[in-house]
Parts: sequence; structure tokens; C-alpha cells
Amino acid sequence: MLTNTPLDLTPFGPLVSLLGIGYWLLAVGAAAWAFRLPRGLPARVGLATLVLAAFLAPVVWKSRTRAADPSASPEARQAAMVYFAERCKTAGERISQTVDDVEGIAWTRWRDKYSSRDNFADQWKLNDPYGRDCGMEECIAALLRVTSGAEQMPDEAMRHAVGYRFVETVDPRDGRSYRYRASIRVTHQRTRDQLEQFKKNTGGQDPGLDVLGFAIDREPLAKPTARYGVTWEDISTHEDREHWIAGGALKVVDLQTNEVIAERTGFLMDPGQGSTSGSRSPWAWAKSYGPRCPQIDVSTKDFVTRVLKARRGQ
Repeated sequence: MLTNTPLDLTPFGPLVSLLGIGYWLLAVGAAAWAFRLPRGLPARVGLATLVLAAFLAPVVWKSRTRAADPSASPEARQAAMVYFAERCKTAGERISQTVDDVEGIAWTRWRDKYSSRDNFADQWKLNDPYGRDCGMEECIAALLRVTSGAEQMPDEAMRHAVGYRFVETVDPRDGRSYRYRASIRVTHQRTRDQLEQFKKNTGGQDPGLDVLGFAIDREPLAKPTARYGVTWEDISTHEDREHWIAGGALKVVDLQTNEVIAERTGFLMDPGQGSTSGSRSPWAWAKSYGPRCPQIDVSTKDFVTRVLKARRGQ
């Protein structure tokens, strides 16, 4: 039985939580005792480190064992794998049309704020764990290229040289339309202490208080102009989620005809069937280590720019 305390990371998981706390107190006490035994600081530190390592080793082993071989029954995992194999038969990329020289696109559905911990243990939340690689304005920033200020920071501008000149969207926070662009500009200022530390670390170089970096800005948009839009949806069924399977579709749409000209469909499965043992996050673990189809990770930007080929230059 799990206690949801530090005890769950020790070899005494079935015991009450007080024993788990006692385990850690014992480890600290043993290390302190070992630190006082030998003469000389290096010897003391070395012995105390060895004692702590002896206590930590079974904790790490137990954590990894639980993450790799969770508590789900073999029968549940096998049933999920069979169902997952069937779902994968519908996965893959379907591109009926590509478009050259695209200046800007529309991001038509925002993703929630992205965090590896956010809702990644929620079996039923339909937020597309398979395709979710960004959140909020991060998704827009990833699709943009630098169109001004590149000369101020060429290396950083080169990292953002592929993408669209603008991205249009409706901000769900206020319901208004905006056009986003990216540039290299002053993003914030150093404190005086940070400036002095920079000088010390670089032998006296003075970069000034201004800190340059990649940034996005937006302006209100009266009338959208983008011909093509990008959207996503979670295509998981109730039966999918019962087996801890999540499916997602990323679509490129011709906004004039409402035709889907490209779509990437994929699925992932948590073989632990939702186990949170050892601080395990089911969907995050599945995304990194679980079975997926297609197996090769393709980011939102990679797929979209392969379909809607961005115009080069500023």
C-alpha cells in the first residue's frame, strides 16, 4: 500500500509513513556520525558521502523499478497493448497538398499552458498528450522566424531563421484577433550586481544593462489574411482512455475551402496503466519511454513547415 510520503521511495513502502520518516532521519544521523570519525576534512567528507550513498542506493533502485515495472497487472497491460496495436493501424501522416512560399499562417486553437507536471496524471483530460509539445504563446513563437533585429544577435537570429513572417490567432483570454511577429530586441535589463558579476566572469567586458534575446510581439488584427491554418484535437475515445491510450491529430486546413490538406495522427500508451509509483507521471513517462505510433517524434513546427513551406528572408 502506498502512503504518498517519502516512505514510498524507500524499501519499506508497505510500512506506515512514520517508519519512512525515520529512515531518512537515520540516514542523516549516520552521515553526521560518520563525519566525526576520521581525522582530516577530506576523509570526513568521503566517509559521510559513502554512508549517504548506502542509504540512497536502495531508494534509487526502488524508484527506477517502480517506474519501469509499474503496478498494473500483466493482464491489463496485455489487453492495452492489443488494443493499442489496433489503434496504430490508423496512425500516420496524410499529406494531400503542399504549398510553397507561405508568408504567414493562422494558429486556430491554443493549447493549455505547457508543463511536464500539468495534468499528466489525469487519465481523462483530452489535451492530446501525444502531440502536445508547447503551450499558450510558446506554440506561436515556435512557428515564427526573426524578421527584425537579427544584426544585433546573429547567432540567436540564426536559431530562429526558419518559420513564418507572422502568425495570426484569436487569443482565447480576451477573444480578440492578433498578428504575431518575432524579433531580436531588448527583453530585460541586468541588475547592477549581475552586471558586475558578468564583468568579473569575462575579465572586464561590459555588455551594458540591456539583455538582448528572441522575443515575440503582437498587434491587433482587424481582418485575418492567412489562407492556411493549423489546429489540433484529441481523438481519444472513452475506451482508449480506459486503456491509458491517448490519440491526437494535427491538421493543416485551407481556410478558404475548409479542406484538410495534411494531417498527422498518432497514439501513445502508458504501459504502467496510470501508476504514479516512484513519483511517476503517467502521460509524461509514456511520451518519453512508452510505445508510440508513429515512433519517430515530429514536432508541430517540423510537420507544419513541411506542408506549408515558409517564405525565406525577412
